Amino acid sequence: MLEGSTTRHRQGCMVCGSELVYGTEQRTFQCWYCGQEFTGTIYCPQGHAICDKCHRAGALEILEAIVRRTDATDPIRLAQEIMATPAFSMHGPEHHALVPAVLLAALRNLGVPVTDRQMATALARGSQLPGGICGNWGACGAALGAGIGLSVARGLHSLKREEWGQTNRDTGAILGRVAAYGGPRCCKRTTFTALRAAVEVLERDGAAKFPASAHELPVCQDFWRNKECLKLDCPYYPRPKHQEGPS
Repeated sequence: MLEGSTTRHRQGCMVCGSELVYGTEQRTFQCWYCGQEFTGTIYCPQGHAICDKCHRAGALEILEAIVRRTDATDPIRLAQEIMATPAFSMHGPEHHALVPAVLLAALRNLGVPVTDRQMATALARGSQLPGGICGNWGACGAALGAGIGLSVARGLHSLKREEWGQTNRDTGAILGRVAAYGGPRCCKRTTFTALRAAVEVLERDGAAKFPASAHELPVCQDFWRNKECLKLDCPYYPRPKHQEGPS
């Protein structure tokens, strides 16, 4: 599993924030994000190294690289890891693809048959959801992303009967969970809520048993960047008992 800080670092090492070492000789490294080997002279003293492709990559490229090789079984913690990369903004449509991708990655790592084609399909469908649809369409993209994840996992298509009805009901229930907190939008809050609701649906159906951590309240690391943060009205806002970090 790719383990890293859930804090985004804009200076020094992208992973941990340490001051980088600028060497004079070429060395071979393994990229912390995509796992590919590359040669370079700049590295983190803690052992982190980032290839040029990932250093420049957009959010979707980072998302695809991480879910392809992670062994995480908790989709919420995996989402936190990915949202902590510098490519992910506080808000944005990249979260719409994030939700189905981490759901399917976690299912795969729990032993559910998930093919590379299904992963690619989930990413492609999630990427089709534009930004701002929570206001413009009246449907949060994170919740719709959860619906995409359920659809792909169930092999749903438009001519199926019961699966069609059940998946629409489940997506509607996930939208309801997201809507319960009201606005304004927060892509972190809606991502956490949609994933928690989707985990409950998948366990209800017996699709998989997620680790206990997937049922714990994640603690937001990005509240300070969100000027519309609901603060204590958001369940993920840090409380005094979380002063030492996420549970």
